[in-house]
Amino acid sequence: MRFHFPPARRSLPLYFLIIPGTVLAQAWEPYTGAENLRRLMSDTVVEAKPRDGVTSTGRYKSDGTGELTVWGETFPRTWRVEGTDQLCINVGQSENCVRLEKAVGQEAVYRATDIKSGEVVEFSVRGAQEPIVVDSNAGNAGSAAEPSAEEIAKSLANPNTPLASQTFKFQYRLFEGELPDADDQSGTTVLYQPSFPFKLDNGATLFFRPAFPIVLDQPVYDGTDNDFGSVSGMGDIGFDLAYGRTTSTGLLWAVGVISTLPTATKDELGPDRWNLGPEFLIGKISKKYVLGALTTYQTDIGGSGEADISLTTVNAFATFLPGGGWNVGSAPIMSYDHESSQWTLPLNLSFGKTVIWKGRPWKLGAEINYFIDQPDAFGPRWMFGINIAPVVENVFARMFQ
Repeated sequence: MRFHFPPARRSLPLYFLIIPGTVLAQAWEPYTGAENLRRLMSDTVVEAKPRDGVTSTGRYKSDGTGELTVWGETFPRTWRVEGTDQLCINVGQSENCVRLEKAVGQEAVYRATDIKSGEVVEFSVRGAQEPIVVDSNAGNAGSAAEPSAEEIAKSLANPNTPLASQTFKFQYRLFEGELPDADDQSGTTVLYQPSFPFKLDNGATLFFRPAFPIVLDQPVYDGTDNDFGSVSGMGDIGFDLAYGRTTSTGLLWAVGVISTLPTATKDELGPDRWNLGPEFLIGKISKKYVLGALTTYQTDIGGSGEADISLTTVNAFATFLPGGGWNVGSAPIMSYDHESSQWTLPLNLSFGKTVIWKGRPWKLGAEINYFIDQPDAFGPRWMFGINIAPVVENVFARMFQ
């Protein structure tokens, strides 16, 4: 990690080399004085490498504001001096305060002690022409140069997040209906959903989000034998391409197109139709919650199947962010089949936690769905899901930079 002071204040830039943990058996004396601490943070750049190939950069101004940029996202920060011996930085909804000490007998060696956790970080101040960047891992709490799990959780709760991720959803369904033995059926789907946002110069974001379903033991009714069998394989691949923006007031909106491709490997896993239609997102984000709805419509435009497709889907979401990387809320996916005049309506409860492990953010979640309306003959009654979503380097966005 490095702290870079502009040459306007000193003849040579100074860099802070951050070394996790206490290594030196050494005497220390307090480094105090409100003016000294203000000079330390004013117009300062702090850098760390949470992972190979990933740089996290914090820029702090003399007016007590700042920002941290990493993983393609920018997080606002503020800082202040408390009394004459504490330097405090707001990280998400938390404030991290440290006391500084200087090594006795060494010209430019310091250490910072977190007041709450007691964690100690040593650093040296060096005059150099080249920046000194070393590995650092602040964990879930975050630091001057690294985001907290709480900040990452808020960004991931935003449908317009610029964070690239790879989501794996494991979904287990219990079925029921009027068909013989319908109540004894179950099935599992594994859904892989990568997200590759492209941050534009005007502040908006362009999204490409495909979805690859792997269906395991899907129940299929055989009218000849009046019995259920099961099939497994790849389902129809879906994707959306959207343009969205999050305004300074917290308003979320996005418009785009959504499509489903006839890629199912078994006839029972898809209608063999190519679907296309519009999508629209509207919502609101604050420090504590995210509210909104994503509405889509798809109709068939080709394919060798004979089914007529006319489907409206509404994904309403209400997410509460209590802090510490946690999220809890509801995000039911409701659909209406215009051809059969049939609703599919679930009640949904979802919760999760974002953690930072070995420098990489991970969002872990679970959900429960109870369907209050579904096709009478055969449809889902319960769905249980586990979601795992690591934040990843956006190699596609990097190609266009």
